[in-house]
Amino acid sequence: MNKKDFLKEIQEDTELITMSSAVKWIHENKVSIETQLDECGAVLFRHLPVKSAEDFDLFVSAFKYDTFTYEESLSNAVRINKTNKVFTANEAPSEIEIFLHHEMAQTPMYPKNIFFFCKSASQYGGETPLCRSDYLYSELLKEDANLISKFEKNGVIYNSVMSNGDELFSGQGRSWQKTLGVSFKEEAELKLKELGYSWHWLEDDNLSVTTKTLKAIKELKNGNKSFFNQVLAASLGWKKNTDNDISPVRFGNGEEICHSSLQMISSLAELLTLQRNWKDQDILLIDNYRVMHGRKPFSGEKNREVLVSLTA
Repeated sequence: MNKKDFLKEIQEDTELITMSSAVKWIHENKVSIETQLDECGAVLFRHLPVKSAEDFDLFVSAFKYDTFTYEESLSNAVRINKTNKVFTANEAPSEIEIFLHHEMAQTPMYPKNIFFFCKSASQYGGETPLCRSDYLYSELLKEDANLISKFEKNGVIYNSVMSNGDELFSGQGRSWQKTLGVSFKEEAELKLKELGYSWHWLEDDNLSVTTKTLKAIKELKNGNKSFFNQVLAASLGWKKNTDNDISPVRFGNGEEICHSSLQMISSLAELLTLQRNWKDQDILLIDNYRVMHGRKPFSGEKNREVLVSLTA
């Protein structure tokens, strides 16, 4: 199994010099692109005339998918809207690593596809790691079938701390007001009750939230299974609730996931991970059901700006 065999690169540098020609090209090649996405899990587009958030919006819109707006999502990342369909990937500081995850897998509502657009690549670092979770499922099954059985039988629950106001120093710093789309504590509690979550308030009106049990394994349309969750990102990167010392992720029956199991999952995922180096104007389309992604720290005088659009 070659970890690099799941990224299909499409370079179109012939006559696609305007956005109208690019949109026409997408309409003509959509079926082929979707076939390659089904086969590989990720498709990289290069040399297209996409230079701005507005161009990227047109590119995504050409596929005619339903989109997830940032405001309506339960994403815990701080982002900045550029258009109704396009927003920054994550406003966490450059030195913060965002670990492998499936977008919004810690919520009941998550996208099928993720479009990334590199408006400006960083001078150093800033790669986007990609890992096929159906490959990871197969490796975990060989390594520890009992562990996979526990994930399949019990699912997982997530415990997160939502701040009272955005925290820009965290990869998960979106406030409870924006995450839940509310202004007052009473509204937040009503929304959480509708979601089937439990919660309690912390000092300074921060909010500790525990999800209902969510699936940790997703069956794909080809019959294979994917390790679809936020186990790595939550265990490695989320802040822990110091008020009650609850781990950010546990099995759905409340049992802790032992540290050795988390280490094993992380090690296997690392072996299967491709580090995607960005170039200006790159567009990357990934199947969120099969491919995890993350963000490496970055530095340098050139500012990294990667935009994203989420679709069903």
